[in-house]
Amino acid sequence: MSPLYNFDEILDRSGERSKTWDLRTLKPGQLPMHGAETHFTCPYPVLEAVRQVSQCQVYGYPYFTDDFEKAAAGWLYRRHGWAVDPEWVEFVGGIVPGIAFVLQTVTKPGEKVLINTPAYDPFRGVVLNNDRQLLESPLLIDCETGAVSFDWQDMEEKFRDPACTAFILCDPHNPTGKCCTREELLRIAELSEKYQVFVIVDEVHADFVFSGHRHICYPSVSDFARGRSAVVINPSKTFNVAGFRTGALILPDRELHDRVLVKVMAVKGISRTITGVAAFEACYDGRCDDYADQVRDYVEGLRDLTCDFFREHIPSITLLRPQASFVCWLDCRRLGLPQQQLLSFFAQAGTLMGNGEEYDRQLGRGFVRMAYAFPRPQLLEGLQKLKTAVDTL
Repeated sequence: MSPLYNFDEILDRSGERSKTWDLRTLKPGQLPMHGAETHFTCPYPVLEAVRQVSQCQVYGYPYFTDDFEKAAAGWLYRRHGWAVDPEWVEFVGGIVPGIAFVLQTVTKPGEKVLINTPAYDPFRGVVLNNDRQLLESPLLIDCETGAVSFDWQDMEEKFRDPACTAFILCDPHNPTGKCCTREELLRIAELSEKYQVFVIVDEVHADFVFSGHRHICYPSVSDFARGRSAVVINPSKTFNVAGFRTGALILPDRELHDRVLVKVMAVKGISRTITGVAAFEACYDGRCDDYADQVRDYVEGLRDLTCDFFREHIPSITLLRPQASFVCWLDCRRLGLPQQQLLSFFAQAGTLMGNGEEYDRQLGRGFVRMAYAFPRPQLLEGLQKLKTAVDTL
């Protein structure tokens, strides 16, 4: 019988070096709603797998089997219906390193890489720090209806640029929580084929897709998409294991796979950590499927609670109802506060928020990103603090 997890339990994070719960900067009573992580216990099989490693008396150079590759492939098939050959899978030290290896392989210095905005800021960094140029295509966001869509005319204009050779797709999207439809993915594949632009997909939020929506792995939509794309996954969001810095890069095309592996080998990027691999395999090999189901359902309930709370109690802030993930995009422009004053206002209210301008200097002005995957009592306390502060304006 599968264990039932108590996601209402409030954990003491003071004993760990948590960047989100950094007690050197976090003031008493503040709730850190800026960090993109959940605040629940890790699954029991992960805790046990790491304990088994820690009980060894020597932590020497390890050898590895193909269990890592099989775990990633099995997860993608069981959870998302994509039949992945384990030979397509390579270890990487996280989402962004995986993207970097692919960019170094499929693009040249000076070429352009497209992203959608508002965007996770490390996407900009991985492009610019690898001597590529950045292209941005803003998403069309209707704050009143909550609709988020691609600007296809602008997207094609950017794809058409002869210097544009790669596109980084974040699906589900951070920070809006948009989940791409099959029709949208097919249209991206058509643009990719028409203009020979390689597609790299960040699927780190794919396990938190809510009722009425479904995550579709981009390479599964067509033969061309499979051959001209790469996918990066990481169990960090689903299972709260970000500290292990262990992800997987899936490259269906064999020739491309081997070329990317040269870039990985050049920096000895194949070196895996013994605890990271143990946690990754426990997360993805079937031992934690029950946890994934339970945490998704719990977070969907938090999504509904949060949306209802803002609509009923803080109508001056518009929350885009996310289709996926556990972060949301808040339109705070009606508060009438400059960006830094807006962030200070939230901090003084006892809630730290992500700065919208870090996602887009223009589109993000007047916006913040808020993470809401807290135990329900803790989340309600944070929301009440927001209401009390906004009521004073």
